[in-house]
Amino acid sequence: MRRFFILLAAFVLAGLAAGILYNVPAINERLSWRVELLASRVRKIIAPQPETLPTPSYPIAAPPRFAIETPTNPPTTQPPNGLTPQLPSADSPTVTPEPTPLPLVYDLPSSVLLEASRREPQLKNNCGPATLVGDLTYWGWQGSEPDAPAWNASGKDIRWQKDIAAAIKPGGADKNVMPYELANYAADYAGLNAVIRYGGDIDTLRLFVANGYPVIVERGFREEEHQLAGEGWEGHYGYVKGYDDDQRIAYTQDSFKWQDINYPRPYDDLLRDWRDFNYVYLILYAPDREAEVLALLGADADPIANYNRALAKAQAETQQLTDPTELAFAWFNVGTSLTLLERYADAAAAFDQARSYGALPWRMLWYQTGMYKAYYYSGRYQDVIDLAGVTLQTPGLEESYYWRGWAYYQTGNLDSAVADMRAALDTHPDWDQALAALAQWGVSP
Repeated sequence: MRRFFILLAAFVLAGLAAGILYNVPAINERLSWRVELLASRVRKIIAPQPETLPTPSYPIAAPPRFAIETPTNPPTTQPPNGLTPQLPSADSPTVTPEPTPLPLVYDLPSSVLLEASRREPQLKNNCGPATLVGDLTYWGWQGSEPDAPAWNASGKDIRWQKDIAAAIKPGGADKNVMPYELANYAADYAGLNAVIRYGGDIDTLRLFVANGYPVIVERGFREEEHQLAGEGWEGHYGYVKGYDDDQRIAYTQDSFKWQDINYPRPYDDLLRDWRDFNYVYLILYAPDREAEVLALLGADADPIANYNRALAKAQAETQQLTDPTELAFAWFNVGTSLTLLERYADAAAAFDQARSYGALPWRMLWYQTGMYKAYYYSGRYQDVIDLAGVTLQTPGLEESYYWRGWAYYQTGNLDSAVADMRAALDTHPDWDQALAALAQWGVSP
């Protein structure tokens, strides 16, 4: 018996020592992603995650066709996606803009490769901040230059993505950041403006890159590319900084494939993966170059016109594609564009079509939450609750907690609503949207 207690004490002490060592920053950076990957695989064994989002439990009408609206009196300038970029505070790092804007290029060369910028291999679920490092440093941002380097297992200094992550995903539990969060960071900490648009194509990338503007895209990341066995489809940010028309290749700076300084993506592969996110793209620029960016955007300078063009593109793809998975993504894009246009009932019908194929990856709502919004504003609260319940089999998704919390609230379940908003704050401390909801309900965080 005495030997048993000695062994038990030794085991407890070893566990405590391991816990202390794991929380040493240098060790945590090397091991955290491996621990999370192991935990993910254990969860799959204990409570297997469905491979896809559930299909609707009710009959689906014939595929609808939605009207494309033409905006009247479109604004000449408007903040992207409802964002209002702010100038940096006095203690924020600043950028020195290029004093003389370059003449715009419309007769595009057959190949372009922009100058290299800082590359940091991403930490686990940190491709957004790591990708943003590249774009910000291209425009002159210097991050935490005076700070001591923060080395990870690759031997690379990853302190600047840690700066960004600390601001936009504090606490480290959040598994995803949205494009608007990247844009807000660029405005608040680097003094850069941003536009977020949808429905992009290869010519969009070529036009901006040829004129000196790298392009951040959000795209699908399939297992055959990331090669993490059993992990399946994920979302991923990429930074497009060049192209070669003769080889039909886009050159990217990729935080996961960071060893390749100009990670090449064939046009066809990039378009397939980009479709998964409605061809969304983010352009950063110095404030004194806004006229250039608006000119390059052309008609897409007006967000409403852009959403309608993205809708038209997605609807066309629902007629052109034949593969069920690609059709599911195309219909999801129809729903996303309709949600951006605040046509929620139409968007809900499109999302129903997307789900009907039984092919949307189970992580889909980690990254794109328009489906929640469309169902919520269509009064379909149980759909929101059910979908969030499936998605939240994996923790660390504050948007899913947020929308399920509001759906619970609308169905009269205040206790569950409050629990979800507090869970959202556990994932993303001090998140203003969750705090505002609790304040509206008269409940403390």
